[in-house]
Amino acid sequence: MMIYNVFGRFIGVKPSTPGWQVFRVDMTERKFSRLYEVIIPDELTEAEIPLWLGDIYHEAASEQHPDVTRVE
Repeated sequence: MMIYNVFGRFIGVKPSTPGWQVFRVDMTERKFSRLYEVIIPDELTEAEIPLWLGDIYHEAASEQHPDVTRVE
């Protein structure tokens, strides 16, 4: 699973057949909760996922958390 820090939130993305599955990630306890309301189009590549997450969550950007970065 790829884990991203999305403007201060940890979001996991896992390849699935078909497409991608998205999870909320608790980094302290290493727990994952599926996010069904967030859809990543099947045709996006792994390299395009941070841009997509940035577009979805852009309203959460702040001075403390200005970017989407891959953690794992």
